[in-house]
Amino acid sequence: MKFGLLGYYPEYNHNDMETIILSNDKTILEYDALLIDLKNIFEEYASHTEFNGLPRITDHDSTRLKKDLERRKSEIKEFLESGKNIIVIGGNDECVYCYSGNKTVSGTGRNAKTTYLVEDVHSSSLLPVTISSLNLTGRSVFFTNRKIIDIFNKYIDYIEYRTTYENVEDKNILMTIKGTKKVISYYEKIGNGLLIFAPDLAFDKTDHKKECALEKKYYNDLTNLNTVISQNEIDLPLYSKKYLLHNEELMISDIEKSKDKLNKLMIDIEKKEAKLHELQNQKVMFTGTGTPLEINSVENFKEMGFSIIKYDPNSVDEDIVIKYKEKIAVVEVKGVSGSATEKHTSQIVKWKSEYHIENDILPKGILLVNAFNEKELEKRQEYFPNQMLKYATHQEICLLTTIQLYNIKEYLTNNPNEKEKIVNEIFGTNGIYKGFEDWKLNIKTGQI
Repeated sequence: MKFGLLGYYPEYNHNDMETIILSNDKTILEYDALLIDLKNIFEEYASHTEFNGLPRITDHDSTRLKKDLERRKSEIKEFLESGKNIIVIGGNDECVYCYSGNKTVSGTGRNAKTTYLVEDVHSSSLLPVTISSLNLTGRSVFFTNRKIIDIFNKYIDYIEYRTTYENVEDKNILMTIKGTKKVISYYEKIGNGLLIFAPDLAFDKTDHKKECALEKKYYNDLTNLNTVISQNEIDLPLYSKKYLLHNEELMISDIEKSKDKLNKLMIDIEKKEAKLHELQNQKVMFTGTGTPLEINSVENFKEMGFSIIKYDPNSVDEDIVIKYKEKIAVVEVKGVSGSATEKHTSQIVKWKSEYHIENDILPKGILLVNAFNEKELEKRQEYFPNQMLKYATHQEICLLTTIQLYNIKEYLTNNPNEKEKIVNEIFGTNGIYKGFEDWKLNIKTGQI
């Protein structure tokens, strides 16, 4: 199948695709299908200024642009009527101002002033139908047409819409934003062909071969929608909507109620998915490093009842100061691929000293470490090697793992009366804190 591309640029190069220039005299009628992005089709026309915040096309190119639009629109209509399909990947209308061919003159003689009148020209005028679109982006998609689910469900993780459409016939809708009635894909039947408005695909560019093949398959599946949509389809004249058969009104009402229930269910699912995502993010306590690990550690201390005296994830200062009643502690959080080191302990000694000098209070030092963070939990070794224990004990540093902190937080959630006891244990520990070391206390293995 030979594709023509008008203003559209796929993520990958495909041998059977050719770029079409709007002003070129090469016909589009020889292609099997067209892919269009309305946002980009005016790129070849020069503008010398702006009018009302939009490009003002030069007088020379204004004439060219309007003639090219008229010529291509006629071709597009003939293309569709012949039974071929056009896919509009980007339906965001582009508006420019062109010289209308009219002008006014005010004043006389040397004081005469000529004003060239302009008119707005829209890229959507290229199409044989009127569209109403909004520039909205997202990735949450719901297939409203059950005929296409099996075909397009394999693209669900890649679909990224940039346009929503209004005033669309219900029977023509293919996809909406999940949990809403906002349309992101639909079709119009023109002659024997389909004008299909569809979202684009977005890729991570991690598996080029797979993604390239998936992109090409997507275009082919869109182009072949005729067969799927026309199955068992009967085109009724518009006036038939004026008449209702026995139980038809009741069925329409039931369907609308079911749609409302489905929308509410989808919203509920999205809320639960958001909570699940928030919960899963806590896995950073045994996988993470840097700022994400610090932020989650701070949240764990908060849930345990600590006040956060100092922490700014955007600051160059790395120390964290926490308080429980009258007890003050400075915390150093580290996520490392190996074990903790004496260097990490030296850093917390520095934070202790600086706080002591500035506030005349000697705080407790807590070194919180997620060691061997690139290894599976059951394969991790001793977090704190013997060579650093003597120094940490001498400097009155409590050595604590992020998994211990997570386990303590979970334990205190169900046993709040134990809070005072455990906090006192942490502040009273010089060296390794004993207790809550086993990751299996609140984590279990499952299927990947």
